[in-house]
This record gives sequence, structure tokens and C-alpha cells, in this order.
Amino acid sequence: MKKNFPKGWFKRISIARKLYFTVGIMATLIAIELAVLFFSINTLSSVRAYVGGEGLWSKAQKDAMYQLQKYSRTHNEADYQEFLSFMKVPVGDHKALAEMNKPYPDMEITRQGFIEGRNHPDDVKGMVNLFRRFHANRYINRAIVVWTEADKQVADFIPIGQKLHDEINSPNPSQDRINEIVSAIDPINAKLTVLEDEFSYTLGEGSRWLENLVLKLLFGVALLVECTGLILAITVSRGIQKGLNEILLSAQSVTKGNFNRKAKIFSGDEIGILANNFNTMSDELERSIRKTEQEQQKFKGLLESAPDAIVIVDENGIIQLANNQCEQVFGYKSEELLYKRVELLIPSRFHHRHPKHRDRYSKDARFRPMHVLELQGTRKTGEEFPVEISLSPLQIAGSMLVTAAIRDISEKKRLEKEIRDANVLLERKVQQRTAELESKNKELEQFAYVASHDLQEPLRTTSSFVELLRKQYRGRLDNTADKYLDYILHASDRMKILIKDLLDYSRIGREKEIKQVDCNVILSDVLADLHKVIKENDTEIHAELLPVVSAYPTELKLMFQNLISNSIKFKKPDERPIIEIKGQKENGFYKFSVKDNGIGLEPQHQQRIFIIFQRLHNRSEYEGSGIGLAHCKKIAELHGGQIWVDSVPGEGCTFFFTIADQKA
Repeated sequence: MKKNFPKGWFKRISIARKLYFTVGIMATLIAIELAVLFFSINTLSSVRAYVGGEGLWSKAQKDAMYQLQKYSRTHNEADYQEFLSFMKVPVGDHKALAEMNKPYPDMEITRQGFIEGRNHPDDVKGMVNLFRRFHANRYINRAIVVWTEADKQVADFIPIGQKLHDEINSPNPSQDRINEIVSAIDPINAKLTVLEDEFSYTLGEGSRWLENLVLKLLFGVALLVECTGLILAITVSRGIQKGLNEILLSAQSVTKGNFNRKAKIFSGDEIGILANNFNTMSDELERSIRKTEQEQQKFKGLLESAPDAIVIVDENGIIQLANNQCEQVFGYKSEELLYKRVELLIPSRFHHRHPKHRDRYSKDARFRPMHVLELQGTRKTGEEFPVEISLSPLQIAGSMLVTAAIRDISEKKRLEKEIRDANVLLERKVQQRTAELESKNKELEQFAYVASHDLQEPLRTTSSFVELLRKQYRGRLDNTADKYLDYILHASDRMKILIKDLLDYSRIGREKEIKQVDCNVILSDVLADLHKVIKENDTEIHAELLPVVSAYPTELKLMFQNLISNSIKFKKPDERPIIEIKGQKENGFYKFSVKDNGIGLEPQHQQRIFIIFQRLHNRSEYEGSGIGLAHCKKIAELHGGQIWVDSVPGEGCTFFFTIADQKA
């Protein structure tokens, strides 16, 4: 049959490639959506950085004004130096603004300016990008204009301060002259207050505009992803459904004996191949049926049309009739079996018992379907093979005959054996693969341990030499060199802590045994170890009666210690820490919870905190290397459980972890 499928390349490729194409398109669109989301988050973060920078700028300006006025009263040189120190913030921001307004700005100068303005180094790149990408936007442009005007106003503070400084340090300072100089401060401050308010308002409007733009972009990309996926899914499913419906209609025609209707081929994929093969099979089936009908007409016997070998036996076990299938199953022609004993078709070792079985069946003759009796048959060659037999009594002229339908199940048994062998082989492969994975995991743990251990030696050398340089040359070089040496030494100390944490992380669960552990005893030990920090922070701890579990004692103790330490560390500044500890058995696991009333977590950080070396706060705010909760996650998984957190920002956290019940 001629293949008349469309010219479109999509319909000519296989279903697998169609699916790969669909998945590829969806993956690309999702990647675009993620890129838009990443751009949006960075942009909004940059707006947030500008808002924070404005606050720092405003505070520094106000502090500088206060120090200058104070200096006019006290004539204390330290107050004037404080004024100059606070002025570094707006001066730094001015440096960044002036550089960014150039056609080809120097990014290093811009970065240094923002940092001098006390902006976080990580925010600088985003702030520069926001300025350059959206400077034409009316809100951002207006904010830049306000910023520029405010820069001009705040720049007047420096000559005023210089004049005041010169007057105070003159041989005969005049109080009237000092008052005149100071009187120029308040008008400038009033103008700056208006400009600061306008800058904040404009930036807020710009933030809302940007948020709406981001939402529209994300909605557009998400809608594109959904529509594209829907169109591709409909296209592929309709193509498959159309081909299958055609095959189904042709199959229904064939079942009714109509072989003239052929399945139309719409594509060159597997459905098209299936339709073509179905048409070929239909042709073959038609020829087979015609042949069967001819054979039925030739032999004119119901038995000859039976698919199984059929023999009819009398009460004495003599074969009265046999169909031609017997020849295919047993190798005997039907005339060779006539009037022979039925034991001819069964193994000789069963001959002496078979008459008794036959007599018992005669006394309770009833239909026994196929699959009930599985016996052994014997071919003419003497070969034994498995058979299924169904028995049906037949009363004719007062005598009982037994019709036996016999099916060769050699192929079935062979397939069953292959399946069993395949299952055994698969189990062996699974066991082998599991052993390999366990070996690889041990190798990775050993590698992490050795790598971390080997890192300490060059680090110790670096730290030692830096300490020597610091002792011998401190004060002999300039202040910058001393500062750099301090930075290197502090960085080396932090690296030592990180390596130690990594070593501890790699040691978790190594070469230890699971024991029966009373969690109440473990908790008591942890609270004793943390007694000093608990007392210093006036911490209140409530613990229910905890269960006895099968666990690694050291690791479980580390789990409680990390969670309790975190609850104390991340407490609210002016509130007494309160910690509640609970544990109970639940669905084959022991479920524990550690609840606090601390600062809480944002939802987007509740998974990130369990990743190794991930921190949410600066070291100046909270100490630590960011590995404690990664330890907890590994310990929970080591015990066949998991760890997660529920939190509301400002209301505290509840950490949950589970331990598998080894007896369950």
C-alpha cells in the first residue's frame, strides 16, 4: 500500500525523537524562564541595595552635620575628624556617580566609590548594572537627577567645615564668625531632607514599576512555556491517536471478516510502521484463514479445526479418535493412534498408575479445564515434554467417552525458566551494583578525608610565615601592608576552621556501630557541654521524655548540639531564648523536633541552609562556617531519616528530623 503521509519533517521522525524534540523545546523555554527569573531577582536586589545605600548616605550626612555643629561648640579636633570620616560616605557615592556618568566608566573606580559609601561589595555589580541598564527609565532617571542634586548640596558641607576649622584654629577665633559659618548648615540640611525624601519616593515608584515589569515578563514566559507545551503535546498526541484510531478501525473490520479495509498511514514514525505491519499481518491473516477454510472443507471435522491435539478415549483407555494436531504434538498421524492404548502418549514410568487415575475419573467424571492438570507427554521419538490437559466427559449411546485436549507447553516452560533465570541474574546485578555503590561511597568519604587532611599542611606553612612577617615587619611597612597581613592571617584561620569542619563532615558515620541510645542521656550530656553558653544567654529549655533509639551515639549527640546551638545563636536581640525539644515514634520512624523563638527563616532559605558551607548572614553578625546543618542532614540520612524546618520570619524555627526504627 502506498504511503501518503504529509511532507512535514515532524511527522516523518520517530515518536521517540518527537518526544526528545518536545522535551528539548520545553527545557529551552524553562531555561529562558529561569534566566528571566535570575535577571529579575538580581535587578530587584539591586533596587534594594540602592534603597539601603540611600539610608547609609542619609545617615552619614546627618551624622556629619551633627559633628560639624558639635565642633563649632566644643572646638574639639576629634569632632572635626569625625565630620570628615562621615563625609567619606557621600564622597564615595559621589565618586561612583561621577564615574558611572562617563561614556566609558572605570569599573574599579566605581566599585571603590560604592564600597567607600559603605555599600556591600556583593551589591556593587548589581547597582552598576541597574544604573546603566535602566538610566533612561523615568523613575531611575529622576532618582539619578535627585542624587546628583543632593551630591551638589552635600558637597557644600566640606568648604563650610574647612572654613569653620580654619576660623577655630586661627589665633583669634571670632564666635560671631563661627555662628555665621554654622548658620549656613541648616538651609543645606533642609534642602537635602527634601531631596532624600524625593529620592526614596522615586526609587520606591521605580521599584514598583520594575516589579510589575518582572511579573509581566515572568507571566509571559510562563504562558509561552505552557502554550508551547500544550501545542506540542496536542500535536504529538493527535498524531499518535489518529494513527491508532485508524489501526483500531481496521482491526475491527478484520475481526468482522472484512479484510478489504486497510489502515491508512499518516506518518513515518512507529505508528506508521505499526499500521504498515498491521496491513501486512492482515494480508497474511486473510491468506491463513482462506487456507484454514480450505482445510476445514477438506477434512470436514470439528476436531481438525481444534488448535490442540485432541484424543477421544473410551472407558478402557482405548483411543477412538484423534485429530491431525496429534501429529504436530506427538509425532503420530491420527491413523497411527486409532485403537491404541492412551498410555502410548505418556511416559512409561507412569503406565502402571494411569489406569487407576482413569478409573477414579470415571467415577467422578466432570469437566476439568486447561491449566488445572500439568503432566508429561511422550513423543513418537521417545522425547518427554510438558503438556496441559483438559478433560471433558461425553456420553454417547449409554457409554462414556472422555475427550482430552492436549497442549504442548514446552515454549511456555522455556519462557518461564528464562524469566526465572533473568530475575536471578537481575538480583545478582542489583546486589553487585549496590556493593559497588557502597564501595564508591566509602572511597569518596576517604578521598574527602585525605584531601582535607592534606590541605592543612600548606595552610599551616602559610599561616606560620605570615605570622613571622607580621611580628618582624609590623609597623615597619605602611598601614596598608599591616592590614593585608591581618587579612591573610584571618583568612588562614577561617580556612583552618573550614578544613576542620570538612574533616568532621567526612568522618560522620565512619567505622562506628549502631547502639541502643537513650536520647534523654544524650540531651543531658549536650546541655552540660553547652552550660556556659546557655547561662550567658539566659536560655530556657523544655524537653519532653525522649525515646530510646538504635543510632550512632556520637553523631546523634552532634545533631542535638548543632540544633540547640543554632537556636541560641540566632535568638532575637532583646528576647530570652526559649527552646522546646520533643520526640515520639511515628510510622516506623522516631520523629524529633527542636523549636525556638528566634529570628526565623524566609521560605526561600529553608532548603539552602542544609547545603554545606551555605551562610545567610555575615560573619560580623553571626559566627560559624555554615556546615552545622549540613552535618545534621548527613546524620539524619545516615540513620535512614531526613531533616527539615518549618519557620515564620520573626517567630522562630522548628527543626524536625527522623530516625528509622531499626526494629520496624
